[in-house]
Amino acid sequence: MKLYLARHGQAAAPEPGASSVLTEQGKSDLTLVGRELASRNLNIEQIWHSPKTRTRQTAQIYAEILGIKSLNLIEKKVLSIDGDIDLLHHEINESYVQNLLVVSHEPLLYDLSSYLGVNSEDLSTLVFPPSGVVAFEKGRDWKWLWLLEPSILK
Repeated sequence: MKLYLARHGQAAAPEPGASSVLTEQGKSDLTLVGRELASRNLNIEQIWHSPKTRTRQTAQIYAEILGIKSLNLIEKKVLSIDGDIDLLHHEINESYVQNLLVVSHEPLLYDLSSYLGVNSEDLSTLVFPPSGVVAFEKGRDWKWLWLLEPSILK
């Protein structure tokens, strides 16, 4: 299984009572990263995202670029900022999906990376910038493969 953890794109501070939405820069960065993901032929089957507007927008941008049908965009409450890492880990392990993109928030993404048991030396420098994507592969254990972020592609 390959797991791609993605942080939502840059979002604007919301008005009181409103949801935070992606900025134009956030959309541009996601398009740049999405095109790079597409060029790598990752065969992503599903995109899971949190209920927040900014993660849904991020998932939709990636889905459009990667050619993933809206049926395979799945909202998961467990991906909320304060989501249950145990439950999320269980859902990932029980999933039949071999190539999964998960769009969420910090610190949940970092916490999930730690929970996967990835070597702590590898994680000491791991940062999830807006629009950043980190790839992992599960063999006997989870292995960190690469980090992709907009600044690398510009």
